[in-house]
Amino acid sequence: MTTPTRGHVRGNPRHPPPVGPLRLRLAPDFGRSAIDGVWWPYGRDLTREGSHLVNDFPARRGRVDRLAYAPSDWEQTANHVFTDRGRIKVGYLPASEVHVILLRLTDTQVIRLEVVHDDAAPVAPADQPANGRLRTRTPILSIRCSGLPNSSDQ
Repeated sequence: MTTPTRGHVRGNPRHPPPVGPLRLRLAPDFGRSAIDGVWWPYGRDLTREGSHLVNDFPARRGRVDRLAYAPSDWEQTANHVFTDRGRIKVGYLPASEVHVILLRLTDTQVIRLEVVHDDAAPVAPADQPANGRLRTRTPILSIRCSGLPNSSDQ
């Protein structure tokens, strides 16, 4: 018999459990910069990581109903992701759009997240500008989990 855990069923490959807490930093306001946030997935399996991102995306910031990604960023790709709310459709971005994932929220707003994989070459951390906007292409790998704000606080 399987035991449900946080909405996941152990051993169910269609709905794999997350590896750890969601590592996500969001800009205070969406659409004011070229990038709306930075996401640090634990691996390159989109079925696991995409499900985790959708399930644990901060509810007060919106609810994700679709996503689009660059297949070259992932070892395991998919055309849909199974989540706590069911199946989410997934699309592909052009080959020129790497290290990016687009999330469409249920209010039809589209947000753009930079994707920083653990095996990416470290880039020197940059201070967040005074205006609160996140800069593009400046992954902050040195802060990982301990320095990231709790995604539920976003």
